[in-house]
Amino acid sequence: MDTEDMVRGALHDEASGLTVAHWSAEPVRIHARRQRRRMAVGASAVAAALAVAVGTGAVLSARDGGRALAPAAAPAAQTPLLPAGPAPAAVVAEPGQQLPLDRPGWWMRLQDREICIHDASVYGSGPGCGGYSWAAGATTELTMQYYRNPAQNQEGLYNVVYHGPGQVARMTVELDGQAHWATVASLPGTPGYASGYAWASALKPTGSEKGQPQPLTGIRLAAYDAQGNLLASKTL
Repeated sequence: MDTEDMVRGALHDEASGLTVAHWSAEPVRIHARRQRRRMAVGASAVAAALAVAVGTGAVLSARDGGRALAPAAAPAAQTPLLPAGPAPAAVVAEPGQQLPLDRPGWWMRLQDREICIHDASVYGSGPGCGGYSWAAGATTELTMQYYRNPAQNQEGLYNVVYHGPGQVARMTVELDGQAHWATVASLPGTPGYASGYAWASALKPTGSEKGQPQPLTGIRLAAYDAQGNLLASKTL
């Protein structure tokens, strides 16, 4: 018998002589049962938390210690403001007809694919006008032209243009948190577009270029049908 066998045999004899008392084994068994119960309760809590998270759209992250994170809020669609009082009646004009714009020497003319504004300060009493036009098959668009009225330095003309489906009955222009009705004008039938005009506070000139208006930004436009349904809105 070599040395290794002698050591192995001595350890076996020593272990065989040990007796484990009943009182020392029972606490071990109790502790084991408690550990199993804790694990079961913990698993149930995790399952419940996951169920709540799935139901509410919350997210559980191990990085955040299992805290329920608030679901990401969808960006709220801002509803355009409506001016006080009733909207002005819509106007139907014949092609080429001069529609007065409520200021001396100012008028508007509608063609098949053109909206032309006669600016009295530019064209005087002549027949000229200029403005907005589009090509056949143009996609839906909501935009605006702006004209400053030198005779009334505190006001400007806001010409809203809607090109797209639906029959426009009302339009609004929102400036600095205040909404204004625009008088809607269109051709007979369903021309596929409408034009609206409103007189409101003039845009302030930029500091570097005297007399030049500031960029058309932060202005909210909206177009509605006769039932009050929003056809389009846009913030410039």
